[in-house]
Amino acid sequence: MAIFLINIFSIVFFIFIIRLFLKKYNFLKQNIEILEFNPELKTDDHDQHIRRLNKFRKSNYKGVVYYFSKKGGLYYYSENNVRIYI
Repeated sequence: MAIFLINIFSIVFFIFIIRLFLKKYNFLKQNIEILEFNPELKTDDHDQHIRRLNKFRKSNYKGVVYYFSKKGGLYYYSENNVRIYI
């Protein structure tokens, strides 16, 4: 009888752990989608930054908003509102 209860407890425990991982995965997936389609939100992922620059022509990467000009230049504004080309 004790072995049966231990097996049931183990199964319930594993189901609980799997549900926690799935909730965390879904939460992260939603955050990535939100960040992907809003260039105003800060991202630390460089690949996502490049995708947002190509799609929206601007992206907030590590707290600095970068702009992609029509001529192909990449720039950001300094504290004095001067364009700094990269």
